[in-house]
Formats: sequence, C-alpha cells, structure tokens
Amino acid sequence: MLRKNKKLGVIVPYRDRESHLKIFQKRISRFLDNEKIPHEIIVVCQDNGKLFNRGMLLNIGFKYAEKLNCDYVVFHDVDMIPMSVDYSYCDKPIHLATELTNRDTGENSDDIFDEYFGGVTMFPIDQFKQIDGYSNKYWGWGYEDNDLLLRSIKNNIPLDTLKIKNINIKGTKLKLNGVNAYIKSKNFNNLLNFNSDLTLFVSFYPDEIYLDHTKEIDNFTVFSILGFNTSISYNSFQRYNFCSFDQYDEPLYINSKIKTNYKTSICVTFDYINKKIEMYQDGELIGYQEKCPEIHDYVLEQFFYLGCSVNSDDNNDSFFKGYLDRFAVYDKKLDLDEIKYISTTDIVLTQNIEKYTSATKMKVCYDSNFIKNYKLVDISGNDNDGIIYNCEIVECNFDEYKEVKIPFRRNSSFQTLSHDNNGFENNKWKKSETRWNQLRFHNEVSKNDELLKNDGLSTLIYITHGKENNNNVTKINVGI
Repeated sequence: MLRKNKKLGVIVPYRDRESHLKIFQKRISRFLDNEKIPHEIIVVCQDNGKLFNRGMLLNIGFKYAEKLNCDYVVFHDVDMIPMSVDYSYCDKPIHLATELTNRDTGENSDDIFDEYFGGVTMFPIDQFKQIDGYSNKYWGWGYEDNDLLLRSIKNNIPLDTLKIKNINIKGTKLKLNGVNAYIKSKNFNNLLNFNSDLTLFVSFYPDEIYLDHTKEIDNFTVFSILGFNTSISYNSFQRYNFCSFDQYDEPLYINSKIKTNYKTSICVTFDYINKKIEMYQDGELIGYQEKCPEIHDYVLEQFFYLGCSVNSDDNNDSFFKGYLDRFAVYDKKLDLDEIKYISTTDIVLTQNIEKYTSATKMKVCYDSNFIKNYKLVDISGNDNDGIIYNCEIVECNFDEYKEVKIPFRRNSSFQTLSHDNNGFENNKWKKSETRWNQLRFHNEVSKNDELLKNDGLSTLIYITHGKENNNNVTKINVGI
C-alpha cells in the first residue's frame, strides 16, 4: 500500500568520494522534491582508522533517521544516481537497484543477481528494527547484504519466492563427498582436442557450499583435465564456471552470474573455425570467449576426471560435493536446438530423438543409470569406462523446483558513477578481506542462527566526531 505522506530517510555510507557525493546530493534532493516525498538525507562518513564497514555506517544512519521521525529508510550507495525510481512508501522491504547503467560508458551492469539485496534497499522502520539492522562484523567489501537477506528470512520478513526448475530429477545418481570421491577416465584417441569442433556436456547438482579457509577460492570441480587445467565447476563465488588455457598459458574464463546451487546442466562448445568458445546452462547461452588463440594441447595427459581436479604438487585439490548423473563429449559443435533438448530432458544420450541428432558423434558418454562393476559404462560404444572412486550410488527424486527467498523489487533505473572495483576480478576476489567476509557468512553465520543475534542495532558502538546540518541534509563524521 502506497502512502504519500510518509517521511523517507535516505542513508548514505560514505568515505573519500567527494565528487560522487556532490552529484548524488544534488540529484537525489531534486528527484525527491519533484516526487513530493518528505525526506531527510543522512550521510554517514567513516574516518580512516579502520577498514570500511558499510553495515555499521548504515546502522548509524538508521539511528539518526529514527531521531528525525522517518517512517521508512532507503540504504543508498553514493555512486547510484536515480533516473527512474519509485521511492514511495511500502509496508515491506523493497530492492530498487534493478537496472544499472554506467554513466561514462553506457554499459549495463552484469552484477545484478537473484538474491542481490544491495546498492539501493528500502525498509520500513519497524521491520528493520525487527531484524536488528545490519551486522556490524563485515569489514571491507562484501557480504553484509547477504547477511541482511538471511536476517530477513530468519525473522519472517515478507519476501518474494523464486522457483528454479531442477533438471533430470529422478533416477540413479553418483553422490560425491567433496573429499576423495571422483571418476577417472582415459584421454585417448585425441578425445579432448579443444583445437577442433567439440562439445562437452555435464549434468550435476552441487551441494550447499562450504569453504576451505586455507584457500583464496574454492572450485567444486565437476570435470577437469590436468596440466594447465581445463575444467567445469561451481565455485565459491556461486558462479558456474568454465576455465581453460591458451597456447601461451593465459587463462580463458567464462562465468555465469551469481546463482544458487540446483540440479542443472552445463554445455561448452568449441568452434575451431570461428575461434569461439560458448557456455550454456540449461540450454541458455550464459557467456563466451571469441577470437581465442590455440588452446593448450592436452594430448600428453593420459586421464580426465569427473568430480575433482587433483594437483598434488601445489596442494590445490578441488573435489566436487553433490550429485553427478551424465557426461558426454561430442566431436562436433552441437547446434542450439540440440543443446536445449539434451539440457532440459532426461533422454539417454545414445538415442537420436526429435531435435537431437548427434548421438553417433559422441566420443564418450556416461549416464549414472549405467554402472557395472563400480564403473561408469561408456554407453557411446567406444570402450572408455570411467573408474569410480569413493562415490555412493543412490536413487534420487529431487523436488521439481528449488525455492529461493529473494527480495521484492520495483523496476528502477540508475546511472552508476565509475570507481575502482572492489569485488570479483580475474576470477578471484580483489581484496583479501572479502574472502574473510565470505568465510564468515557461509561457514559460520548461515549455519548458526545464534550468530545473527546480538549483532546489529542493539550492539552498535561508535564515536561521533562532528555533525553538519544543511536544510534536510545531515552529514555525520564517525569513528567505529
């Protein structure tokens, strides 16, 4: 229900972005005045004593918004300039950062994902108090928004529900333990020649992620060939990933957007003539590399693996935890109709049917419904059975959909101001503190509801260095 007379508190966490703040203040004030929304703008500026703590600054701003008799608040990054936004009151949390366009380049952001709850987020006063605000314990960039969504879920705050369709949900699957379970197969007869037309296909279900604090990143590898590893994985960034290396040993990455784990399929195609690699998830193109140089030559590698990437020399073993059911290699680039068909149906891949006509082009094919003598039988007929190590053979009947709680949203557009990227860069976190925030959220907070308590508005401690008021703009300088 919309209420035009409600007073909005705009809370901005801030440090060392004076040019951004000038643009933002001018734009947001004019925007809200034009919309006739009563408002207070509260800029909370952190001193340089410690790493930036966005969650704590937003909690401080919320306390001031209460004192200024605001009925609801919007937590607003300073680099997001409103273009078409509805800031009017709502009686439940609303996420507004749904369309972001860089002001300098005109490019749209690819960082928006289903569970994204950051950037510009609006809360009624009473519901933000109900969850005890943001956590005060995420220093540096990242994961305070993940924590905010989890707090909302645990406190029964109104949220939307996303239903993600699980693919190939019934039948026998191999269950891998993430420690020492894998399948080992021979790489012979030029099986994995990535400098030719080729298609890799695998269907699997990653488990909920648990991170290894001794590593910078975690790759839960479902397929790999060693040397300079070519692999398909689900990783600690919650991205489905393909990685390979060119002839100069430079990495080639394709990543999905941030996604939850679910029963899915990945298909990677190699187009040798056009020098292009494409990655599909559930039959939809999610990324590509074009104008690729020659790929690293794996002809001397004797084996490939399902469920792991073993590198004993550098102690960077990467085991998959979850379920695996199908894997195939084709000596052609499958067309889009074929990719969609095998990705969204549970047919046996050795049978041509409807839009799928490439069964005879398989170089190897495994289906977990075909296991004999603890081996995955190569049902392509090419006599390359996969040896199973430490896997469970289980009968599965997964839910047709995985349900995920996500924020309610209003479609809104913002221009973003350019600044140094603090997050995901070159397939890893740019800042080490983001990794520690990630470890804390996934390994501790998400597994122990008690850690959501006694951390937030109720335990907020800070020092006010000074305060400036100019009309309806309050700037607070704080130490935390």
